[in-house]
Amino acid sequence: MSPPAIVDLVIALSVAFIFTGACKLNAIRFLNMSYHRLKLSKMRYLSCNLLLFSLFIISCSSVGTTADAQKKPVSQFNRAGLCDLLIDKSGVYHAVFQESPAIGKATFIYYASSTDKGASWSKPVTLSNDQHGNGSGYARILQDGKGIIYAIWKRYGNTASEYPVPDALLDGPGGGISGTIFYKVLSGGQWSAPIQLNELEETQESWFATVAPNGVLYVIWAQDNPATLKYSRQNWKYADYVRGVSLSGTAHSPYSDMTKPIQPGGPGLSFPAKQEGKIDLDGYVDKTGVLHLIYATVDEKGVERIAYFVGKKSSVVYSYPAYAATNSWNHPPRLLVDENGIDHLIMLPSPATLESEQLWDRNLATQNLTILASIQQQGVTISGFQAKQGPNGAMAVTFEAQPHGGNGEGFGSFYENGKWKNVGLTNNASKEKFFFKDFGVVNGYRTIASHLTKYNSKFMSVAYDAAGHKMLLMNLEAYSVGYGISNPDIIFTAIDH
Repeated sequence: MSPPAIVDLVIALSVAFIFTGACKLNAIRFLNMSYHRLKLSKMRYLSCNLLLFSLFIISCSSVGTTADAQKKPVSQFNRAGLCDLLIDKSGVYHAVFQESPAIGKATFIYYASSTDKGASWSKPVTLSNDQHGNGSGYARILQDGKGIIYAIWKRYGNTASEYPVPDALLDGPGGGISGTIFYKVLSGGQWSAPIQLNELEETQESWFATVAPNGVLYVIWAQDNPATLKYSRQNWKYADYVRGVSLSGTAHSPYSDMTKPIQPGGPGLSFPAKQEGKIDLDGYVDKTGVLHLIYATVDEKGVERIAYFVGKKSSVVYSYPAYAATNSWNHPPRLLVDENGIDHLIMLPSPATLESEQLWDRNLATQNLTILASIQQQGVTISGFQAKQGPNGAMAVTFEAQPHGGNGEGFGSFYENGKWKNVGLTNNASKEKFFFKDFGVVNGYRTIASHLTKYNSKFMSVAYDAAGHKMLLMNLEAYSVGYGISNPDIIFTAIDH
């Protein structure tokens, strides 16, 4: 669908929303494991049938100790995936994350909480197990203006099939696999039954959730074209049906349709749908009730474009070279807003057109470009990034850089009051300064990894407390040199002290 075709429907949804509105890895330091306490982790079964073991060797040094130092990871099975972090209005920390309990088991969404600022965490509980063996993708945890806490995720497979879908390699925060969005509500320390956010199972693709300034929480998704379903063609490239709801506890509003699915047209078509699907949905609702939205499309010639919509205005803000887009479903472009209400597109451009791999912040009002990181060193790549909106226009961007044969390091770029500040979030064994800006040690803390172990920072989620301090969840994977084995855990740390 071309950008102008969606504008009036975006406006209609925006109006509907108005009415509806009625440390360096300090966490590693927490583990403080010494060499003589090594032990083998459980084997992890990967989809490529690679069996890996893990040794987790960490020693740390700092200029002091902190009261919020935790003693163990947040996750429990050494098989963790993507994660999200919320600090609620009462100061309780809430974490949701993917994890598989054992070899051959599905990837479920787990929840853990901390009432002492991350010093200790509750035993994780399963949120997404549907008792049919279906796994789940990236989850979000949010709190609305009434103080209600929601966990939201996309479940793979369906309950009618005898063949469950335990995991999906090509899915991620951008949404690349058909599934069903569910959510649960936390009340009195207990989670509600799961609530399905669609009439049909296994038809939703990319999605995002956002809390508007009036406190209403919205979920917006791209849905498979109904004309494709009778051909069993659930594919995001045909997910041209964009819809949204607002949540109010265990109830949600009627569906608001942003677009109408493209109807079959023309005689002799071998397949009754055009490739007008949408992926990498992201956005927010502003204080006037207007929806700000980005998403990506891929045309029949293999050109991927990022489209941007606000009110009556629409534009294409970036075009990748043909067949040269990044793996966007794992690290999709994100839309954030600064203290002046200016939208910022955070994205990884295609390295095919650049002399270095870069991470961009594009001001969508002025089109000014800020290069947050640029890797000049041969063999070092940006393996992923994440972006989170902070209070009063603050923005948190985290990313992982992976040199061949070395540690995957974690870095952060944090925006407040017109300025970006760069921070090194891990400092294991990769000492090369391959960034054009310096990402230094924070708060005097420095993490030192054992020479026997390499570490990969794989995914990070930032949350802000009431005072504006930043906290971090990180997926950290440890590889034992000489054994080729992995051990992914979710680790918590405080970025600001």
